[in-house]
Amino acid sequence: MTESRAAMPRRPLLSAAALAALPLPGLGGRALAATEPLAETAQGKLRGSSTDGVMSFKGIPYAASPLGAARFTPPQPAAPWAGERDAIRHGPAAPQLRGSNLPVFAYTDLATPQSEDCLTLCIYTPGLRDGKRRPILVWLHGGAWSTGAGTVPVLDGSALAREQDVVVVAVNHRLNLFGFLQDSGLPQGAGNNGVRDMIAALRWVRDNAEAFGGDPGCVTIFGQSGGAAKVSAMMAAPEAKGLFHRAIMQSGSGALRLASPEDAARAAHGLLTEFELRPGDAARLREIPTDRLLAAMAKVVAANGGANNFRPVLDGVVFQAHPFDTAAPAPAREVPLLIGSAETEITFYLAPNEANFALGEEQLRRRVQRFLRIDAATTDRILAEYRAALPQASPSDLLVAIGSDQNYRMGMIQAAELKAKSGGAPAWLYLFDWRSPAMGGRLRTPHTAELPFVFGNLGTAAEFTGQGPELPAVRRRMMALWAGFARTGRPQGPDLPEWPAYEAESRPTMRLGNEARLAKDPAGAERRALQPVPRFEYSHSVTFARD
Repeated sequence: MTESRAAMPRRPLLSAAALAALPLPGLGGRALAATEPLAETAQGKLRGSSTDGVMSFKGIPYAASPLGAARFTPPQPAAPWAGERDAIRHGPAAPQLRGSNLPVFAYTDLATPQSEDCLTLCIYTPGLRDGKRRPILVWLHGGAWSTGAGTVPVLDGSALAREQDVVVVAVNHRLNLFGFLQDSGLPQGAGNNGVRDMIAALRWVRDNAEAFGGDPGCVTIFGQSGGAAKVSAMMAAPEAKGLFHRAIMQSGSGALRLASPEDAARAAHGLLTEFELRPGDAARLREIPTDRLLAAMAKVVAANGGANNFRPVLDGVVFQAHPFDTAAPAPAREVPLLIGSAETEITFYLAPNEANFALGEEQLRRRVQRFLRIDAATTDRILAEYRAALPQASPSDLLVAIGSDQNYRMGMIQAAELKAKSGGAPAWLYLFDWRSPAMGGRLRTPHTAELPFVFGNLGTAAEFTGQGPELPAVRRRMMALWAGFARTGRPQGPDLPEWPAYEAESRPTMRLGNEARLAKDPAGAERRALQPVPRFEYSHSVTFARD
């Protein structure tokens, strides 16, 4: 989930072939040395690179290109190649509209061009066919099904692979209208092609895991924000059953429900209308350039109050039920789940406007009522209960607490509760509360805050993390915890207290910050205040950051 932001100038859209023809920075386009790592996959040999004990293989096609006539079709197997294929450059990001981030969050900016030829993955591993069977962590990137890439700077998997002896995989797939356009004129299930892309990537990982020193029977899918929604969706997709064995959901927003068929139909109708097409004519969109389609999609989303319904749909083909609505997803009943959120998520969205941190009482009331979609009396009740729980909080502090809880924490709690009730593998709930010193400390623990620690890339996010003495210990704990869960299916790590599985009686929650400490139902009064309010969905507009 992201606030609507003005689109920035986009990098040129290039094919994977065009990217491969670009000279290598610092190498003058020279051929790779024969000593660089060579992996043999089911499709052919890949020549990667090696740095500080970690081998990386980038831009690997896990499915055929979806260009041209293949636009809006399900992913097809990647064709084999002869000889050695260079795997030293990241593949392109999927086409997307994206606003600019503040410099403090530049670690999440795209680092590659965009292209529809985006069905690639990258792999970081300490060894190739060396007799080890390492846990595999497959990253599903954030961006609310609309933006992002698995190749942004903070997501480099080298440190995590090296220090925790695991294999890290990051997947790019089709987004927004290219991955989630549902119309009777397209192949059955086309409204979930982006999900099918990820399933195809997991099949590729299963079939080629041993070539990269990984264990195909020990695969963890993990993701943050929209990536957590992707993990949630994969847990509910019958076709994905058995392709992963643990799951980690970090700060999922809108992760409980898919788009309804009606939402998907309205989104498709709006897009088709932009090109004077009728329902059933979506195949003709294959003839329209990428940029024009993205511009038309932006109009459709704006007309819907900023809510984007080009996302997975409950279509009866790929999905038979919502992931975490009234029950935990049955296909992933035996998959253990690590799940949680950051303490002050929405400061990420409030940060661009300093006035958001100096609100008055009436501004607070208006924003809360509009965002929660509630009446005046309910607004007053919720504000009174939050004030009682947080007596020293300013109006801006209360907005941060209410917005963060509604958009992220409440949904993660609901998913943990439903998983606990399912009778299958357990769930463990966390709350990340390390505080950033950036911007005078007012960000506290915003959305994306844990990413530099989980991947071990503090240098990439130095403007955000600062140089505090606590950083090495927080980094070490988070990396070990994520890798330990991937290895055993239980949360493990240094200096970690005993952590019982989640249950609704005591609601055990691990607070992860400068230290790890177990709490029972933290912010319970606030949780109870929001309990009657329906959970946030992507079909709801996001309005807490503006009047």
